[in-house]
Order: sequence, then structure tokens, then C-alpha cells
Amino acid sequence: MTNTYPLTDRLGLTTGGDAVLEGFGHDEEGRLANRLEQVAGDLIASAGEPGHPGDGYRHLLHKAMLVAAEAQRELHRKDRELRALRLLSITDEVTKLLNRRGFDRAFDRSLARSRRSNERGLLLIVDLDFFKRINDAHGHLAGDLVLASVATLLRVNTREIDDVARIGGDEFAVLLNGADDLQGYQKVTQLEVMLNNLTVPWDGERIQVQASIGAAPFGPHDDPVSVMRAADDCMYGRKRGGIRPDFNQSTIEVKALPAE
Repeated sequence: MTNTYPLTDRLGLTTGGDAVLEGFGHDEEGRLANRLEQVAGDLIASAGEPGHPGDGYRHLLHKAMLVAAEAQRELHRKDRELRALRLLSITDEVTKLLNRRGFDRAFDRSLARSRRSNERGLLLIVDLDFFKRINDAHGHLAGDLVLASVATLLRVNTREIDDVARIGGDEFAVLLNGADDLQGYQKVTQLEVMLNNLTVPWDGERIQVQASIGAAPFGPHDDPVSVMRAADDCMYGRKRGGIRPDFNQSTIEVKALPAE
């Protein structure tokens, strides 16, 4: 249950757990400071009315309001730090995409939206072929650069409403939210061609990327485990079958995401 206190009642705020200052940005912080100043002014003015103490009361009240404002700023700072830590907990360090935890949450949201709006979508599982050979031949820094380059390609060539994640060592997932089957499978073909034409410059050489993509549609009545299994089966079937797009496009070169 949310606890309220006299000062926060006057300010229209509540305190308690993650609700403290949730969503406050710089504009909200400025408005909060203005409200604090206004309330302080009103209370100080009322202290001069008959029946109220004089200068000593006003001085203590003013000091109390300054302390309250400082406490509010500290709460805001702690809230920003907490949100930053939460973001780090769902972000992959190498690619800056969602990690597996972040993907699981995103998939749960996608399925919940699907149930509410009768919306469909498509899950893509992207697995890099022969990635171990890259690490063995060029080292793990080169492997990280390849992963970051693949992440860039996937992020740039999907929509803002889509979710892209690195869910394993050399495995990625893409949620094409709200895409019908035709749109989704057209995107699968496009991404597979682009990935298999991707080369990553390293130490005077060009590392060729190879990838297999599996896809599975999802809708209001699907669960994440079944959809993941279907997309995995599709991807491994393509990998075993050696199915590849016709590489007639010019070679694509993508650089890694800039360091943040």
C-alpha cells in the first residue's frame, strides 16, 4: 500500500517503492521545484497572520522546505540510477541489443499485445554459421566486431516497433511485431541476403559472415516456448539443408556500433 505524508500530500505526490518519481525527467524536476517554492511561499506568508509565530517560525519553515527540496532531488537522482541499472540488466554488452532477459520480457509484451489487439507477428532466429572459425582464426576481438556488425545490420533494417536481441553466443532474435506473414517472410528473405553478403573489415582482411534464419509466426493463442521451438526448428532445418539465398547483390559492409 502506498504511504502518504503531509508534505507529499500538499505537493500532489506519493512515495513508496518504484513509484517514487517514476517517469520524472528534467522538465518534471523543474516543475516540482517550482511547486515546492510556491508551497513554501504560501506557508511562509501564512505564518505572518495573527495567531502564528513570527520570524523564528518562518526561518525554520524555510529551512525545512530547503531540506525537503534537497531530499526530493536526491530521490530523483537515485531513481535515475535505478533505471540505468535496470537498462544495463537487459542489455547485451557487446552489441548493445537486448540480452536474453530483455528479449524474454519483450516477447511477453508482444504476446500480451497480440492477445489484446488480435495482432500477429513473426519471430526470427538468426544463427551465425561457422562463427567459431572466426574466433579461432582472428581472435575474440574480431568475433566481437562481427557480432556488433550483425547487430547493426539487424537494428538498422528493422522498424522502431520491432525488437532485436542477442540471445546467445552467436544467436540473435528479431520480433517483427504486427507484421503479417507476407511482410514477415519478405523481411526474412531480405535479411538473409544482407547477412550473407556482409563482410567485416579486420586487420587488412575481410571476414565473410554466414547466417541461417528460421522464422515462426505468432498470434493471440500462442505461447513463447512453442513459437521459439518452431523458429529454432526452422533455422536448424535451413542450416542442415544448406539453403542459401542467391547472392546477386553487391557486398555490404557494416561497421560496429559506436562505443557509448
